[in-house]
Formats: sequence, structure tokens, C-alpha cells
Amino acid sequence: MKNKNIGIIILAVICAGLMAAVAFTLIKGKNGTPGKQEASVDSEEETNQSGIVEEDGQKYKRDTDIKTILFMGVDKDEKADLGNNPGENGQSDSLNLLVINKVEKTAQILQISRDSMIGIDIYDVTGNKLMTEDGQIALQYAYGDGEERSCQLTAGKVSELLYGVDVDSYLSLTLDGLVAATDAVGGITVTVPEDYTAIDPSFEKGATITLNGELAEKYVRKRDIEVLDSNNQRMERQSQFMEALIEKIQGIDDKTEYLSLYQNLDEYMTTNLTAEELEELADYKISEDIVKVPGEIISKDGHAQYLVDNKELKKIVLNLFYKLL
Repeated sequence: MKNKNIGIIILAVICAGLMAAVAFTLIKGKNGTPGKQEASVDSEEETNQSGIVEEDGQKYKRDTDIKTILFMGVDKDEKADLGNNPGENGQSDSLNLLVINKVEKTAQILQISRDSMIGIDIYDVTGNKLMTEDGQIALQYAYGDGEERSCQLTAGKVSELLYGVDVDSYLSLTLDGLVAATDAVGGITVTVPEDYTAIDPSFEKGATITLNGELAEKYVRKRDIEVLDSNNQRMERQSQFMEALIEKIQGIDDKTEYLSLYQNLDEYMTTNLTAEELEELADYKISEDIVKVPGEIISKDGHAQYLVDNKELKKIVLNLFYKLL
């Protein structure tokens, strides 16, 4: 049973790279920042000195048993002079927050759209903050160093989006890591649900194919950016790929194969987690149901923007990070 949990944890790391795409254009708004939080839950008028929050007649208190790990799928050019090109150091195109209960040994994945609109902090080459511009949350990563600093900046924006909830740890995986992972497990077999021959001639509707790393990258990454909801189709393929990958990883019985997979991914990862902390995650039971940050997607200035439903998000934050008194 523990092996299966280890497999799911590795999957969470790998899946952080599934949504990588190739856009580096900052979305600038004219009417304020859609999705920007008015205040952290803890700083609202209803909060008293003991940290208790009152919402809709109910009282809540922050659950100190809850810890979080942010998994990021990053698209960046390995040949770029990372750290010296503010705004061009990659994007966190997949954001999944693992919410763990250290006492109950359970975990829940909270999925955040890479298009969620928030105030992006713009920095110069020396690291000085210049301004804040409206943009997709995925873009904050670009204004770090392409590694630790980028992860920290992105974690800060996720915290801001979630009403001040702390992001305790992070792990990022590049798109190249997805390719390496697919090849490391011997390929992933899928049945193509729709006609995607525009992406690759082998992606015919109904065709059952085994994806190597190169094909897997196309399958989970490519989309028609001219179509507003094309990302939804891509996410469906990504979910299909995840399920197939789970099955493949759960079939691994030899612990040395897991260690080999970690080693194959090491050069593609950035994390502040220790090896011991990663190993401890194998003891957690992860919910199969993924919670998504609620909202709607619109087109503005020729780009997709995800406008977060703050009222519904607040309910999710209270449910995941607070105790009902």
C-alpha cells in the first residue's frame, strides 16, 4: 500500500509539469486586478485577537495541523541566461497545492488555473521591484531567477490568492522533466478521445497509442491558442494522461525503480523539501477528488483570463485550512 502512495506522490511531482505551454506575454488590464483578494481571511473585521474568523454566522479557527506544498510545472528555455532576464525566466504553467493534514495523514490537491488574474510584481535585473501589473499568476515565476527565487515569488502569489494561507514548501518540475519521466517508465498508453491529428498525425480519434516522451509532450501541451476554451480540451487530455500514468506507476513493485525515477528527474526539479520530507509524504493518503479554484474564463485583449470567484474561493479556504468551532 505504501508503494502505491509513493507512486501517487511521484505522480503529483510529475503532474506539476503537465500544463506547460510557451507564452511569455504579460496581460495588462485597465480596470483593476480581476481576482485580486480584498483582504486575507485572518485580517477581516470579523477576526478577533484569538485568530477566530466569523463567516455566515459560523466561527472558524486556523487549523495548525495543516501544511502545504506547492507543485509547479515550469516551461523555460534551458539555454536561456536564467536569472539575468527579468520577465523571461519561465512560467509556472501548472499550479497544484498539496494540502496535508499532519495528524490525520491525509492530503488534498487544490488546482489553480495558470490564467488566474492577480497583481504581478515586476522586478529589474538587480531584483528591485519596479511596479505591480495585472497578469496571469503563471507570469510571476518569470521575474525570479528561474529557480529558487522564482518558486518563492510564485508561492507568495498563491498565498495572496488564497487569502494569506501560508505556502510552506515548493517543488517545481520543467517540461523536459515530463519527457524524461515518460521515457523512464517505458511510455504511457492512451486512447485518443477526439481528432487531434492537427497536433500529431498519430493522434487519430479512437487510436490507441503508446506515448514516448516526445509524443507525451505534444499530447499534454499543444493547443490552439486562437480558441478560447482550447485549454479545457488540453486539460481533459492531461487528466487522461495522469490516470494512465498513475496506473503505470502503481504497477512498480521495486523500490529501486522509484529511486531511479527520482534520479532521472533530479536535474529538472527545484525544491526546498528535504529527502526525508519527500519520503514522509508516502505515508499520506491523497484524495482522488481534485478541488479547483472556482472562477470563469474570459477573453480580454486577445488573451485568456481566469477571473476567480472570490466568494466561493473563501468557502474552499475555510473548509481546507480552518476548523469549525
